[in-house]
Amino acid sequence: MTVSTDPVAGISATARQQLERVILPYWLEHGIDEAHGGFHTCFDNRGRNRTGTDKFTWSQGRFVWLLAHAAELAAAGTLAGSPDDLLRFARRGAQFLADHVIRPDGSCWYATTRTGAPMVDGQPERSVYADCFAVLGLAELARVDRDRSWLTLAEIVLRRARADILAQTGPTPPYPIPVGFTAYGPKMILVNVLLAVGRADRELGGDGPYREWLAEALELMMAHRRPDGTFAELLATGSADAESLLGRHRVPGHAIEGTWMALEAMDFIDDHRHTDALLAGIPALCASAWDPELGGLLHYTDADGPVRPRGSDSGSSYEQGLLRTWDTKLWWVHTEAAVTTMIAARRYGDAASRDWLIRIWDYLIDIFPGGDEGEEWIQIRDRAGRPLDEVVALPVKDPFHIARNLMQLIEP
Repeated sequence: MTVSTDPVAGISATARQQLERVILPYWLEHGIDEAHGGFHTCFDNRGRNRTGTDKFTWSQGRFVWLLAHAAELAAAGTLAGSPDDLLRFARRGAQFLADHVIRPDGSCWYATTRTGAPMVDGQPERSVYADCFAVLGLAELARVDRDRSWLTLAEIVLRRARADILAQTGPTPPYPIPVGFTAYGPKMILVNVLLAVGRADRELGGDGPYREWLAEALELMMAHRRPDGTFAELLATGSADAESLLGRHRVPGHAIEGTWMALEAMDFIDDHRHTDALLAGIPALCASAWDPELGGLLHYTDADGPVRPRGSDSGSSYEQGLLRTWDTKLWWVHTEAAVTTMIAARRYGDAASRDWLIRIWDYLIDIFPGGDEGEEWIQIRDRAGRPLDEVVALPVKDPFHIARNLMQLIEP
């Protein structure tokens, strides 16, 4: 038997092993709420203890997406597992969203109790991020299950979320947008969601406005791209100070994640005006985040590169958080970077991205799988790679990025 020595092929093989032996078994055992529908995601970073039974819409919608997508791969033989079981769990999760989360005005509750009662004490009422992730899950289920009723429900939420993002009036917990700035995050998520809905609509024979909407959202996202190939997380408007901490800091993981979304969006709308610039920017984005001392990609960086973000700050909770955690190493940053560099290397033949893929993969596969330190992957680590027993954004251990990205790495 001939053993492949191609490192990119080896990455795909290892990604499949991690999905089949670690990630999916963990979440299928611990994440499915058979009693009440929806999913459990409130676990500690090591995956050993369930810390609560509340259900955050952010994670519920993303869980529906990953189950539906895994079902498609399982049906194709690309991934081991039962497509029927995976779709059954995805449908039950979508029904939980329909029954308990989506409101008549098209918005979603931010969180519910285990049984689906809205949580209005101690939690925000709504976030357009949560709305968008509900849309993402419903659209993927509609596409894979060939059931347009889920897409019809997704479209109701999408229209409200899109309007609020374009008007910059949508609430964005857990990260409120500072006054005087416009944020990259909601625009990136809108591109991602419109791509999912557009694909589902097209495959189900629809003729919705998603090509035009996606082209519009893509240009809004690309407005954050800087001449050096990086992206500003917050763009100053009006009298806001572009050289403040808020203006200078970067979130490289977001920018790298958004790059693969933009490349796929351009394929969908058949307009490749930004392709060359985005491909050229991938190595710059990776270099802007790569820890020169210990390796790995930093959570937050400065406009000048992989150092502690600089600039005056107002002491807001966002600024305090980014200064406290700027040098942490997060699972999603690395898996998203692996996907972006894989797409650039495999689909576009970009040699520099291939080099970054191998470097990033070697780091992440050495650092993040739990091994003896925890179940599944330990998603949050300090600068040196030691486990941090804390959460990011929501009090959850979210399976989405790892599962989505590993599935992307094994797809043809």
